[in-house]
Amino acid sequence: MSKIYLDRKGYENYLKSLEDIKKEIDDNAKLMSLYASEDTYGDGWHDNFAYEEAMHKEHELFSKYNKKKSMLKDIIILKDNNDDLVGLNKKIKILFLDDNLIEEFILVGDIISKDDNTITVNSPLGSVIYGKKVGDKVKYNVDDISYNIQILNIINN
Repeated sequence: MSKIYLDRKGYENYLKSLEDIKKEIDDNAKLMSLYASEDTYGDGWHDNFAYEEAMHKEHELFSKYNKKKSMLKDIIILKDNNDDLVGLNKKIKILFLDDNLIEEFILVGDIISKDDNTITVNSPLGSVIYGKKVGDKVKYNVDDISYNIQILNIINN
């Protein structure tokens, strides 16, 4: 499995997401108990579709929780780096060389980017620019498409 790079806040968000899944599991278990005790038609729980659906959801939630928990060992917590290098929570101005397009992003240390002007350090773009300096040219791939970029500016947020 590949490494997951997070800052302290991103790590706390990751742990919170695990707790949220646990809560969903608990809530679903209460529903299963309720559905199991209700009168059903036919030959008992085999025809209790609400119970069967809750069982299916329980399986999905446990799978999600176990996968996410197993990924804890792959997390590396990044610390702030030199002001002259692309780092977390810095605004980076990038020139997409193939299109002559300039974009600005804030590099975040989380798994999911929260809005359009942020990219996560775990994304293809974020992973190649992290630790680079102004003037560096790098190439990154998304699926079968290659992009060439140049770091134009780094601004501490």
